[in-house]
Amino acid sequence: MRTQRARLFWFPFALIIVGAALLLERFHLVRVGWPAVFWLLLAAAGGVELFNGIARRSRWKTVWGTIWLAVGGMFFLNAEEVIALSPGIVVGGIFLACGAGFIAALARNLRDWYLAVPGICSLLLGGAIFATETGWLPEQAVVPVVNTWWPAALILFGAALLVHALLGISAPPASSSPSPHPR
Repeated sequence: MRTQRARLFWFPFALIIVGAALLLERFHLVRVGWPAVFWLLLAAAGGVELFNGIARRSRWKTVWGTIWLAVGGMFFLNAEEVIALSPGIVVGGIFLACGAGFIAALARNLRDWYLAVPGICSLLLGGAIFATETGWLPEQAVVPVVNTWWPAALILFGAALLVHALLGISAPPASSSPSPHPR
């Protein structure tokens, strides 16, 4: 009920803000760069989702919130011409955001240790792409390594998921332990 009420509150609030901005723009009182507004709203929604994911211990809210926050922030800065994004930097940034999302979910709950594999792999891949795009690493050295070894990330993640599933099956749930005082 509380979540539905919060959603009902934000939707009319967003309509009022967008409507007011449109009217102010129509009367030439302000100039609103709508791409920048969209990316800023995505970053803000990502921040809220990240906060909710951490507060509610939701792994996927944490992952997606981090990704939205990073991607929205990156494209907002590009729309405001603070940074210039090439396609390679965008791809590298998305991999870095995904890696940060997985690591944030892992930090939220260390029992989700298997998320370290896609987190670290995404951070390494995004970092390698970003480093080649900015000239920190030569492309001739990075591309063959990534082309050869990316399947290892799939193997590692699959193995981590399998180990996690087997450990989860073998351990009895906490609620099934017998009570010390039978009723």
